[in-house]
Amino acid sequence: MEEVRPAYGGRSFADIPATVVRLLTGGRGGLAPEILGSLDRRWTKVVLVVADGFGWSVAERHADHPFLRRVAAEGRLSQLTSQFPSTTSAHMTTLHTGVPVGESGIYEWFQYEPALDRMIAPLLYSYAGDDRRETLRGSGLDPAALYPRETIYERLAAAGVASHAVQHAAIADTTFSRAMLRGAAVRPFTADDGWVAETAAAGPGYTVAYVDDVDAVGHEHGPDSGAHAAAATGVLDGLATLADLLAAGGETLLLVTADHGQVRVHPATTVYVNERLPELARHLRGGDDGRPLAPAGSARDLFLHVLPGHLDDVQWLLEDLLGETAEVRPTHELMDEGVFGAAGPRLRERIGEVVVLPKAGESVWWREPGRFDMRFRGHHGGLSADEMLIPLAALPLG
Repeated sequence: MEEVRPAYGGRSFADIPATVVRLLTGGRGGLAPEILGSLDRRWTKVVLVVADGFGWSVAERHADHPFLRRVAAEGRLSQLTSQFPSTTSAHMTTLHTGVPVGESGIYEWFQYEPALDRMIAPLLYSYAGDDRRETLRGSGLDPAALYPRETIYERLAAAGVASHAVQHAAIADTTFSRAMLRGAAVRPFTADDGWVAETAAAGPGYTVAYVDDVDAVGHEHGPDSGAHAAAATGVLDGLATLADLLAAGGETLLLVTADHGQVRVHPATTVYVNERLPELARHLRGGDDGRPLAPAGSARDLFLHVLPGHLDDVQWLLEDLLGETAEVRPTHELMDEGVFGAAGPRLRERIGEVVVLPKAGESVWWREPGRFDMRFRGHHGGLSADEMLIPLAALPLG
C-alpha cells in the first residue's frame, strides 16, 4: 500500500481555514504561497465548496470535465493531503474552527468521550452505534466542552467579514452544526443541486458549502462504480453552473476541495476482530456501560482502548490474526511520527492505544448485531493515497 503522510504546515486540509482568513483579511498562516500563486492576495469574496469524498483520484478521472478544464486554463489545481484520520468528523471540525485534529480531539466517526466514559459519534452527537442522531441530549455532555469553542466565522465577524454556510437541511440544525456554524448565516437546501443556488445567492465575504453526494454514493456502490462517476459528474456540473453565476457578482475566488477520498472495500472480506478473537475483549478497557470501549475509528482505521500492561498482548494477537492484511501500530508511535500533527491533551485522552490500518482494499472492524457492522463498498480513514490525497481547485471569477 502506498502510504501518504499528512503534509501539515502548508499543504494539508488543515491549512485551508487559515488561508481563507488570510485571503479576506490579510495576515499569515495557511497554505504555502506557491499553492495559490498569483491568486494568493486579498479578495472581497471567497467561496469554498467542500465535496465530501472527492479525492485526488476522482479529480484525475474527471480531468476532462469542462469545470476542471476551466480551472486548469484560468486558475490553479493543486494536490493537498487530508489530515489523519482521513475522516469527515475530523475535517468538518477543522473546516469550521480552523483547529487541526491533534488539537480538537475530534478525530473519528466513533471515539471515546472521557466525560461520559462511553463511545460516541461526535458528528451525530449520539452514542456510538445508535441508529439515530442526538441521543446525547440529556447525557450531561455540554457541546461547548465537546467541540472547539471558537469558530472561523466568529473570527471573521470580528474583522468585519460576513460568513454564510450552505448545508443540506437535514444537517443544518443539528447540535454539531449549531456549535460549529456560530457566526455564520446558515443557508439550508433540500433539492439535490440546491446548494448551487444557495451558494450563488450568498452575499459578500466568505461562503462555505458542504456537498456529500460523492461520499454517500461511494460508500454504497464503491468509488470505481458507475454511480460514483455519475455523482462526481453531477457535482462538477454544479460547480460549472456556480462559476457562471458567481462571475456576474463581482470579484470572487472560488475554491473547491475535499476532506478525503475513498478506497474500494467489500463487506464479505471484512475481518471482525472480536468474532475472530473472542479473548480480545479481556485486554480492553471497559466503559461506564460495562461494554468494551470499542470500536473506535472506522473499518479503515480501527482504534482499540487497551488496558494498562496489555498493549503487547493486543498487538501480538492482532498481528497473528491479520498477517499481511493490515498493519498494527501502537498509537503513540504515530503521534511521535507527527501523523496527527501536534497531538495535544484532548486527542491523547480520547484516542485508543492501538490502531489497525488495513492494506488497500481491506477492512477490519468490530461487529455487534444491530449496532456495528460493515456494509460499505467504499471507505476511508486510513493512510492510502486514494484516501489521503485531495485536490484544491482555485478559480478567479468576475
